[in-house]
Amino acid sequence: MRRKPRLLSLPAVVLTAGFLMLFTGISQAAGVSHHGTRKHHKPPPPPEINLTHIPTGPTAPVIMQPIGLSIEYPVMAHDLGSGECPAPALVNELRRLGSPPLALAGASQDLTAPSGVLPAQRPSWQASTLYSLPANFWSQLHCLLTSTSDPLTAGINMKTGEPAWAAQIAAGAQSAATNGLDFSIGNEPDLYSLPNYAELSKPQGNEETTMVNMYLGLASVLDQAIGSAPLVGPELAIAARWRHQLPRVIAQLHEAAVGVHLYPLTACGSSPTASVKELLSEDSANAPRSLSWVAADANAAKVPAMLSEANSASCGGADGVSDSPASAVWAVRFVLSALKTGFRQVRFHFSGGPYDPFIVRGSEVQDRPLQYALVALNEWLPVGTTLETLTDLKGLDATAVGGNASAPTVILDNESTKAQTVVLRGQPSVHIVVFDATRSGPQVAQLSSAADSIKLTVAINSVVAIFTGPQPQS
Repeated sequence: MRRKPRLLSLPAVVLTAGFLMLFTGISQAAGVSHHGTRKHHKPPPPPEINLTHIPTGPTAPVIMQPIGLSIEYPVMAHDLGSGECPAPALVNELRRLGSPPLALAGASQDLTAPSGVLPAQRPSWQASTLYSLPANFWSQLHCLLTSTSDPLTAGINMKTGEPAWAAQIAAGAQSAATNGLDFSIGNEPDLYSLPNYAELSKPQGNEETTMVNMYLGLASVLDQAIGSAPLVGPELAIAARWRHQLPRVIAQLHEAAVGVHLYPLTACGSSPTASVKELLSEDSANAPRSLSWVAADANAAKVPAMLSEANSASCGGADGVSDSPASAVWAVRFVLSALKTGFRQVRFHFSGGPYDPFIVRGSEVQDRPLQYALVALNEWLPVGTTLETLTDLKGLDATAVGGNASAPTVILDNESTKAQTVVLRGQPSVHIVVFDATRSGPQVAQLSSAADSIKLTVAINSVVAIFTGPQPQS
């Protein structure tokens, strides 16, 4: 079930619930002095944006589809269903997203075995935790990808798999892919345990080098199974642990793209940090900036960097937070921050938890608020557009989008503690798409002004995309 965006056509409107206030005029409030004499305070004029002449400055190019998906193997198997081909609803969902890159990855990557290789009786606890792919998994996936044309990244089990399994997984992936294929070797290898490490009273001085050597040694074995296929990785959980060795890993594995993981919050254990307030904080929005050095390392190696696994909070997210309308506002902020930091793509993770952008239930797909934002971002920021941060807009974060007439001209974001007003000049009419932390799905409106001056007040914790070209689809 999907909600259609609401379409409003109005020159002046006030929307309640703290959503968005749009005015063609603003009244002046009167104050009272301490002597009781009524004194008029004229507020300072709101900042202005000339939509036909936006100042140019340093820009960030969009060179890849900004949104991708990272899906656990068991979740993908569930979503494919029991038929020869998946339900049309899943096909339509991926098409609606723009057929984004689809990665089979996550924690299950290092727990997945090819179909038929595991004995009926598992001889050990480790073997009992392994996941066996269904016999028709790759043929079902091929049917899906034939209809959607999503590029495929196939995760290879490094931690618990046999070398022979890698060849079988690679062959299955090759049979399924229809629009490009690459591989990921191992998931979060910076969390792998070293031999006898638990017996040590303190970390080894050369821990980073030792871990990287172990990873590269295992990778050299698995690399034979995938041949010359491009690699994405090294899929680090906490990239800073390999900060000194990352350039070496990129060079030795000839990575086609540098992928690391990032979750601004956690829903794990007894000390979760996930809340709507924290999700909407500046730290959560700008978390990609903490990994700017990863993007710099990738740029030095002349390969793209991506956040190959990301979402609101680790451990599957938190109910009432990761599946709330606030997640859509956070996602727009997070992706814009990532792109302007130098990352080329953000792949949102599916684990069967609250942060999954959508849920497949039988033959139907249920969208969550996050999904609406991902669809919008892939529509708003096609390959070839550029992003530029605008300054001098007090209380608002503003991003100019250039290079495509169908893209928004400006995206405004209000992270402050009160509503912020801005004057739009240069166009008698605009379309806007709004994501608000209190409402699910995009709200769409057409605004006009005979005076060629539109006053727009952006509510707290909302983002507004302003279009001067064709009406947006979102």
